[in-house]
Amino acid sequence: MEHDDFGILSVISVTTLASFLTGLNARLAVVGLPIIAHELNADIDTILWIIQGFMLGSTIIQLIVGRLSDIYGRVRLFNLGFLVFITAAIVAGSAPNPIVLVFARIIQGVGGAFLMTLSITILTDNVPKNRLGTWLGINQVAWRVGAVVGLSLSGLIIDLWGWRWLYLFYVPLGFAFYIWSTRKLKEVYKPMVKPYIDKIGFILFTGFLSSILVALSLFTFGPSYTSPASVLLIVSIAFLISFVLWENRIPWPALNLSLFKIWQFTGGIISQFLYAIGFGASTTLLVLYIEVVKGLSATLTGLLLIPFELSYLVFGVLGGRLSDHYGYVKIAFIGLTASSLAFFCLSTIVPETEINFIIFCQILFGFGAGLFIAPNTSSIMSAAPLDKRGVASALRTISFNIGFVLSLNVAIISMVQFIPYDVASKLIMAEGLVSNSGGYSLSDLCNALTKSFLLQAIAMMAAVPFTLLRGRREKI
Repeated sequence: MEHDDFGILSVISVTTLASFLTGLNARLAVVGLPIIAHELNADIDTILWIIQGFMLGSTIIQLIVGRLSDIYGRVRLFNLGFLVFITAAIVAGSAPNPIVLVFARIIQGVGGAFLMTLSITILTDNVPKNRLGTWLGINQVAWRVGAVVGLSLSGLIIDLWGWRWLYLFYVPLGFAFYIWSTRKLKEVYKPMVKPYIDKIGFILFTGFLSSILVALSLFTFGPSYTSPASVLLIVSIAFLISFVLWENRIPWPALNLSLFKIWQFTGGIISQFLYAIGFGASTTLLVLYIEVVKGLSATLTGLLLIPFELSYLVFGVLGGRLSDHYGYVKIAFIGLTASSLAFFCLSTIVPETEINFIIFCQILFGFGAGLFIAPNTSSIMSAAPLDKRGVASALRTISFNIGFVLSLNVAIISMVQFIPYDVASKLIMAEGLVSNSGGYSLSDLCNALTKSFLLQAIAMMAAVPFTLLRGRREKI
C-alpha cells in the first residue's frame, strides 16, 4: 500500500477532528458535575454513573466495533459514530432527570467507541509503521486540544446558558465534522474474515462489566450493602470466566484472545490497564479538591486544569517522535515514572497547599502521560497482524476503559472510608459542609482525596515491570 503525504493528511484531518470532539466532550462537563448534581438532585453514585455511563457504553460496544470493522471496513462505522454521538448529546442536554442523563451518556459512549477506536485503526491502516508513533501522538494531542477548549469554555457556558449547554454546545461541531469525514475518508482496508458476530460473547462480557460496576457502586453505600455487592462480584467473575472459555472455543470470537500470545501486545495491554487505573479518577479528584476544598469557582477550576492538557500537548507529540527513533520501552518507562511521581506529590497536599504546587504536579503528569500513551499505543497496534488490528484496537480501548471506571469506583470507595456517604454527596452537590456533618471538615475531605492519589501512584508504578520486560523482544 502506498502512503502518499496528501492521503495521510486527509486521514489525519478527519481523525484529529474526531479526537478533538471526544476530548471536548470529556472535559466540557467535568467541572460542571457539582452543578449538575445540585440541579438534578443527584447523589454521589448517580454522578459516578454519569461519568462511567459513557465508559460503560463505550466499553461493551467495543466487542462489536472491532469485529464489524474487520468484517465490513472502518469508514462506514466511523461515520455512523459521529451521528450516534451527537444525537445522544442532544438527549443529554435535554435530560429531565439523572436517569435519562445516565442513559444518554451510555448511548453517547457507543458513538464515542466508534470514533475513538476506529480513528486509531484507520490511522494504522494508512500510515507507514515507521511514522505511526508520530501520527498517533498527534491524534492524541488533538484530544488534548479539545480538552483544553472544553476546560476553557465550561465555566463560561455554565454562567451564560446553564449546564445543559455543556452537551448541546458541540452538536453543530459534530455534524460539521461528520460532513467533512464523508468527503475525505476513503476505505483502504479489504475485509479478510467471515461475517460472524459473537452475540453470546457480547452478552457475557456485558454481564461481566455491568455486574462489577454495580457491585463497586454498592460498596460505596456502606456495610449494609456489602453482602449484595459481594454476590455481584462473584457473578461478575463467573461472567468473565464464561466469556474467556467461550471466546477460546468458537472459531470467530468477539475478541480474538490469541493476540495475547504476542508478548509485545500483552505487555502493552497490561501496562495500559494499570496506567488507566491510576489515570481515570485524576480529573474528578482534582475538581473536588479545587472546587470544594479550595472553594474556587467552576470557571477558575476549569482554567486551573489546563496545565496538564498543555503539558500533554507538548510531550504527546514528543513521546511519539522519540519512540519512533529510540523504541517505546525507554520512553514509556520515563513516562510511567514521571506520572507516578506526580501522584505521589498530590498525595501530600493539604487544604492550605499553594495552587502553584497543584499546577506543577499537573505539568509533571502531562509530561509523563505524553511520554507513555503514544509509545505504548504504537507498540500495541504494531504488534497486531493487519487483519486483527480492529480487534487489537478494541482490546486496547477496552483495557483502558475498564481501568478508567475501576479507578473512579476505587476512588469513591476510598473517599467514603474517611467521609460518610451522605456528607460526600452533599459536598459534590455543592452544598458545602453542613452543620450536621458529624464534625467532618475540609481537612478530612482532603485527606480522603490524598489517599486516592496515593493509590493512583501505586497503580502506575505497578505498570513499570510490564513495560521493561518487553524490552528484550523490542525491535527498533
